Amino acid sequence: MLVTMSQAQERDGERRNRREFNPEEMAQRQTAALNEALQLDSLQLQAVFIMNYADALTMQDSIKARSERYEKMRAEGKKPERPSKEQIDAMREVQKQREQVRDEQMKGILTPEQYNKYLKYKEEERNRRGRGPGMRRGEGRRGR
Repeated sequence: MLVTMSQAQERDGERRNRREFNPEEMAQRQTAALNEALQLDSLQLQAVFIMNYADALTMQDSIKARSERYEKMRAEGKKPERPSKEQIDAMREVQKQREQVRDEQMKGILTPEQYNKYLKYKEEERNRRGRGPGMRRGEGRRGR
């Protein structure tokens, strides 16, 4: 029984470690993937990393705020509620605007040929994850 409890604690620790969000690592992974797809020069590589890192920091802040909100609700004995349809739509709109800003930034960093490759890369990644244009989570490959 002690062995089973010890193993369960190890698995819980591993899950917590997986859940930790590291903005720098995320930015490095994203930058490396874009570099592989687009063959960036050193200045482009730096600019893309800075952009990815800034995005990851914003994401970290959002994750932290959501976690704190949920923890506060739990401490008050309330069950965290799912966002309303309006809240989800608003979040999607914000994400869409962030993506447009990102695309404009990339347009300024990349050559026209690289930018076209970038757009194709983005589309392939979206499809690879099972979410084509306009698809929502859960409407992936099975919904086609």
